Amino acid sequence: MSLRTTALVAGVIGVLLLAAGLIADAQRPPRDVTPTASVDTAVVVYEPEMIAFAADNRIGFSGDGAIVGLTARPADAEAWLAEHDATYVTGVPDWETLSTDVAEPAPSPSPTVSPSASASPSEPEPSPSPSASEGESAEEAEPVDLLAEGSQDHWRQDWRGSGRLSIVASEVPAGEVLVVVSQDGTPLTSADLALTRDVQDGWITPLIWWGAFLTAVGVIALVLRFIDLRPAQAKGEKWIADRQRVGEDDEPTPGSRRARRAAGEHLPEATLEDEDSAPAPSAESSPRRAATAASAASVAAASAPSSSAPSASSVSSTEDAANTDADADDHPGPDGEEERS
Repeated sequence: MSLRTTALVAGVIGVLLLAAGLIADAQRPPRDVTPTASVDTAVVVYEPEMIAFAADNRIGFSGDGAIVGLTARPADAEAWLAEHDATYVTGVPDWETLSTDVAEPAPSPSPTVSPSASASPSEPEPSPSPSASEGESAEEAEPVDLLAEGSQDHWRQDWRGSGRLSIVASEVPAGEVLVVVSQDGTPLTSADLALTRDVQDGWITPLIWWGAFLTAVGVIALVLRFIDLRPAQAKGEKWIADRQRVGEDDEPTPGSRRARRAAGEHLPEATLEDEDSAPAPSAESSPRRAATAASAASVAAASAPSSSAPSASSVSSTEDAANTDADADDHPGPDGEEERS
């Protein structure tokens, strides 16, 4: 498989990877979600389990008027909630909604009427007047004051807001119940919980980058497939061959490195000095040699005889030298002529 074919195959794989990465990026779920639930009561309750599940996230409540949130011990909260309609937030079934449960107060037992022994004529009952019905509706919409209905030790911490109340779940003491109430008695509209989920999407971005790179390689190989590069390749090969070819008949260009190398300019010039012309070491340059020569001369002067008369050995050596010269004059040389002194 040639290099161009390999690049084309890589380009096809890059297109597939890029398409898969873009599709996965388009369907990537958001990290921050806010499941909500509709509420139609004036009281919303978060139990300790749900508060622990919320951890450091925010719990939100929306309404039309003033909203107050209070915490209490479970026993105290249950005693107060037994007399009020309340919506309990129980869980998060999915990332968009909260599950709720509405609890109504238990009806109070009605007193039993004992039957009368004597029969009495029935009297017509009076019809309810409009003023009485208006009074009952006013009592139903009566404002709720939690602090007035409980003792000072009943409620622990409180938060207040107008139209919107947001509480960090970690600020609620552990083991306590969170009760949120609309002060004017009107029902709250919604409750929500902000959550941050862990999305396993770390592979999407590298997939997109690798797909884009391989796609670019494939596009370049496809473009070069329709371009004739043989003339450019021939010129390049010819230039390389000219640079590498060195013939005997080729004369180097004057001044070029090849010409200087042929002329031997790169070799150092070596000179040999005649041994006879070498200067003898002087006494000034060698103090040790001068001192040695002076001591040898003094020793020779001390060992010489005091008389000036020649000794017998010197006379005999002089006579032997004269006899040797005379014998040399009597014998002929190699050319047949007598050697003359």
